[in-house]
Amino acid sequence: MNTRILLNGITAACIAGAIGAYAPVSANGVSTNGQSWTANGGSACEKYLTPDVVSEILSTSAGPTARLDATSCHTGSIYIHLKVADIDVFRPELKMIAGTHLIAGVGDGAYWNEAGALSAVKGHDRGCDISVVGAPYVTKIRDEALGQKLGEICKKLFSLP
Repeated sequence: MNTRILLNGITAACIAGAIGAYAPVSANGVSTNGQSWTANGGSACEKYLTPDVVSEILSTSAGPTARLDATSCHTGSIYIHLKVADIDVFRPELKMIAGTHLIAGVGDGAYWNEAGALSAVKGHDRGCDISVVGAPYVTKIRDEALGQKLGEICKKLFSLP
């Protein structure tokens, strides 16, 4: 038996268990706080990726905004996805992700990377991922400046009920 596969399976089970241990859930297993908050993701692009914001980020026109599902959307090459996430699980995972740079002031923990993505978590039930597909080739700003700009959007989303 391949012990590496077994170890990866055990690790995945532990992470899944940790997520469940910290996220507030109702009797039917659905998160009581974060699940309803993630529904803001489908309309987030319309509200927060205004033409002014998009023009600060992208070097090309964005095109129309599209809702992907109840928790995610995109405007051109900028994608927003809200999810149930736990800060106690997020922090240890950072050590396993190459190329992350911590960013302060966005939720309880956040990082950006050179690929044009930002991930942030607030509390035990809110996660915000924003990425620019094609970065750095389609962006006016890069790296930390892009991370800060995407972080401003996550902060606004974290303030929603």
